[in-house]
Amino acid sequence: VCHGVMLKLAPHVTIIDVTHGIKPQSVREGAMVLAHAVAYMPVGSIHLAIVDPGVGTTSPAMIVTTADGSVLVGPDNGVLSMAAARLGGAKACYEITNPNLMLPEPSRTFKGRDIYAPAAAHLACGIAPVEFGREIAVDSIVGLTIAEPRRHDDHFHSTVLHVDRFGNLQLNLSSDQMSDIGLSVGSMIEVRIEGHRGLVTYGEAFGSVPQGELVVAKDSYGLMAVSVNHGSAAERLKAALGSSVIVGPPGSGAEE
Repeated sequence: VCHGVMLKLAPHVTIIDVTHGIKPQSVREGAMVLAHAVAYMPVGSIHLAIVDPGVGTTSPAMIVTTADGSVLVGPDNGVLSMAAARLGGAKACYEITNPNLMLPEPSRTFKGRDIYAPAAAHLACGIAPVEFGREIAVDSIVGLTIAEPRRHDDHFHSTVLHVDRFGNLQLNLSSDQMSDIGLSVGSMIEVRIEGHRGLVTYGEAFGSVPQGELVVAKDSYGLMAVSVNHGSAAERLKAALGSSVIVGPPGSGAEE
């Protein structure tokens, strides 16, 4: 329906779906996935992101212009913040309040259709952000950041940031941090997650291990991920968004 609204108002646009797989109400996951994606989109794109647990009650509808010329549209609940930073920082912010740039009698529970999609389409038609409503101070909008993993002696306490449809568990842990505790590709590492504990190969890719085996490897966004070759790590380990993960060398505190 949102596609239809945008194409009705701006039939010339190209619409790219990044994902509809964000866990319901997970603003932080939506913010992180959007931030990963924007770097691969054309400069000057209009990015529409809606993860809005407070729809109809909180989180004003916002337009954020960024330093690289791109524009973000979505609720002011933090979902746009990481992407804005990735695009050079927020340049200006405007609240969407102009009824002439919404659908008639907008629903309080489907802002995506009635407010956000029309805003994105009107922007694509050249309407200036200032026409949508009052300007908001950049430093007043809600911001989110990705929590850093916590190092304890020879291991890291990490967190699952995202679970994709294949069941891969993306961690807030980088390959540089793995190196900091003496772990390198090809070695075995101790992993503890949701009551499961064992030695796992630190591989270059899923195929670094036989089918059905666990592997830890750097994902396409440069973060470490726990995966199963031809399987689902989320199902195997009963893990989900927010699960705690301890990673370290064999015999480290990861096995405590």
